[in-house]
Amino acid sequence: TNAGGGSILLNSIAAAVIGGTSLFGGAGKVSSALLGALVIASVDNGMGLLGLSSGVKFVVTGLVLLAAVVVDALARRNQTKSGVR
Repeated sequence: TNAGGGSILLNSIAAAVIGGTSLFGGAGKVSSALLGALVIASVDNGMGLLGLSSGVKFVVTGLVLLAAVVVDALARRNQTKSGVR
């Protein structure tokens, strides 16, 4: 690919974040990261079956990662407002 190995790094980070590991610190479970990897692999496989280019796959994976980070940030904000740690 033209990403120079960046897609592997992006997929790894996306799998961890989708699995519940926060980019803002904290810990995650291996089983959750594996579930996240399954989600990312399914999305990647679906895009491959559709014949999408690697650039489009990279962008879509990035959007999925961005959505996961936004959901995590909103969840952390709600926990902070309610006083739950």
